[in-house]
Amino acid sequence: MSTRTYQFGKHRPTGLVGRRDLGEQVVLGSGAVTGILFGYLFNGVTAVAATCLVLPILLALVIVYAPYRPKGTSQRRTLYRWWRINRYHRKALRRTGGVWVSPAVEAGVRANGTPPDAALVEPEGVTGMTWVPVTVRGQQAVVVLQPEAGCVTATLEIASPGLGGKEVGEQVVALERWGELLDAFGNVEEHPVKRIQVLARQMKSDPYAHQRFIAQRDESAATADAPQWLKDSYDVLADAVSTSAEEHRYYITIHARFTRDLAAEGAARGTGDEGIAAAMAAYLDELWSRAEDADLSVIAPLDAGRMTAFIRNSYDPDHAIWDTDLRQAHAFPRNVDVRDGAHLSTRAAGSTESWYHATAAVVGWPTTPVGPDFLSPLLIGMPDVIRTISITQQLEPNDKAVERMLAEDTNNQAEMDRDRKRGKNIDPRDQIAATATGSRGMTLASSGAAGSAVVGYITISSRSAEELERTKRTTASRARNAHLRIEWLDLEHARAFATTLPLAGGIK
Repeated sequence: MSTRTYQFGKHRPTGLVGRRDLGEQVVLGSGAVTGILFGYLFNGVTAVAATCLVLPILLALVIVYAPYRPKGTSQRRTLYRWWRINRYHRKALRRTGGVWVSPAVEAGVRANGTPPDAALVEPEGVTGMTWVPVTVRGQQAVVVLQPEAGCVTATLEIASPGLGGKEVGEQVVALERWGELLDAFGNVEEHPVKRIQVLARQMKSDPYAHQRFIAQRDESAATADAPQWLKDSYDVLADAVSTSAEEHRYYITIHARFTRDLAAEGAARGTGDEGIAAAMAAYLDELWSRAEDADLSVIAPLDAGRMTAFIRNSYDPDHAIWDTDLRQAHAFPRNVDVRDGAHLSTRAAGSTESWYHATAAVVGWPTTPVGPDFLSPLLIGMPDVIRTISITQQLEPNDKAVERMLAEDTNNQAEMDRDRKRGKNIDPRDQIAATATGSRGMTLASSGAAGSAVVGYITISSRSAEELERTKRTTASRARNAHLRIEWLDLEHARAFATTLPLAGGIK
């Protein structure tokens, strides 16, 4: 049986000045127009006119093309790209002084046991949230409303060994069924769910926890009168149990924009936030059915306890992800420090040690054909790294997807034709990517399937800044093995961290 491979296209924005986005084109165009204007105004003095003509053009070229790396960062970017990032970081420092402190401890609880509004404050990088409890198939779930972001999300936990634990044929079938799930949401114009996020959370577990439990059991007075044969049978069972030093959790999050249609459906089901949550619960039930059709076993929807545990474990891996008794007000740690540009540090209440986190964006997908398990080096190839991998897909109907593929293919062909006319060698990887874009357009046109835009993020966590730097290098190496190009999001790790929470963010 031949191994099936998949190809990713390469998005290449083009314009009059080459591979630049609109803002960069505006800077270059403004520099050229300003230089010509000043040269014309001062044309009476040749030296002044030449200087005024050249300086604005050179300045624009430096802003758009000259890369540099600020102190405390690891990436080289241009002045144009650093400007937005630096602006965000300065605002973050002004808002909190660089260290966000959770008010949950001081705010306490009301007489009825619920936290006051003052306790429900999100740290830097996370937009305001309202959690509304709902019931899906008789189980408690929570719908997260984010008014500032204009969206609503809900999440299912999935029991799955991942593609890495399947045979090649099973991997292909699993991906085809996943495509059918995406198609069911994306190919219906009026369906409000147009974004789906898959989260893979990997944590260190304690392989010796079972043995310690056995030792404590033997010392307990409750087992003093237990017959010896029962103790021996338990010891034999414990020896037969295989424990792992890593635990994997998988989640699927659906995301709906807050539109008139969603508001109307919510109004038909209830009032205010409860109506919107009821409508989203119906979509979560639909996702549950689609996931079962795709042979994905659903453990449960995330209720307030599970959501709190997931978020808290992401910021503070010392907190067990299965400890679901924590209140929503304590979903975030005590301190979130964003002062260091190379990482985000967090500290839990009552702890003297911090956790250090860094997030990378996938800026380049495989340009060569890859198998269905091409992410295995990141998913199962780093057993000692605490990490969360997020893949978010923005869905669109088939006709719009085909139009976008045609536009991208036109850009690809125009760019390669321009290189040929200039006598420049064409990068073979660009040729492969252009071929992949064209073939994907043909596949979309012939199958009628929905299209999607894909973004990926990786968050890693370590106990020290030095260990985090080593883990960064390991992650970058594994990403190269997976044919991915990643970029650490220096100076904006707080905002980037939220892209690996079950909120389906990080994509326009």
